[in-house]
Amino acid sequence: MFVKSLLQSFTPRRRAAGVLCLAALMALEGSSSAARPPEKEQPVIFTVDVAEDLAGKFVPTFVKPEHTQPERGSFFVTEGRIFPAGTITGDGATFDPNRSGHIGVWFCRGTHLVSASEIPAAPLWVNSAQLFILGRQGKEQISTEGVEGAGTIVRIVTGGAGNYTGFVGEQRQTFLGFNPTGGVNLRVTFTLRKVAD
Repeated sequence: MFVKSLLQSFTPRRRAAGVLCLAALMALEGSSSAARPPEKEQPVIFTVDVAEDLAGKFVPTFVKPEHTQPERGSFFVTEGRIFPAGTITGDGATFDPNRSGHIGVWFCRGTHLVSASEIPAAPLWVNSAQLFILGRQGKEQISTEGVEGAGTIVRIVTGGAGNYTGFVGEQRQTFLGFNPTGGVNLRVTFTLRKVAD
C-alpha cells in the first residue's frame, strides 16, 4: 500500500523509473535466494527388531583345536530374521526367530572380543559387520560395522543398496535378551542421511 501511494505521487516518467527499480530489486532478491545452498535434508529414521537363530545359523571357528568354545579372536558367521519394530516384547525369551511375519533377513560376521563364556557379562562381545536385507526381493540393503555388546551400542552405517543407495549414518542397537535358540534379540534404529552428490 505504501509503495503504491508513493508511486502515485510521482510524475509518469518517475513512476515508470520507480517500477523498473522495484522490479530490479525483486529480481535481485530472487536471484540471491536461488544462490543460497538448499536446506539440509531431514534424516530417514526407522526401527526394526532382529532375532538371531543361534541353533540353526551360527557357525564359529576356534582359535586352537583344543578349544571347546569361541575364544577371543574366533571368527563367526550367523543369521537371523528382521521383524517390524515392537514385534519382540520384553527380552524375547520365548520369541521364535523362525516365526512368520518377518520383513527381511539379517547376516552378521565378525570376531569375538571375549570368550563365549564371558557373554553377556562383558560390556563388548564382538566386532562385526552386519547386513540387513529388507523386503521379499532382497533389493533393499543396509550394511553396518562396529562392536556389539550389552545395553545400547552405536554403530556405523557404511552404505546401502536399492532405496538406500547413497545413504550413510548411524545404527543404534539395543540388546533385548536371548531367544530360545540362544541367539540375541535386538532392537535397531537407523538414522540415515543421503551423501551429497
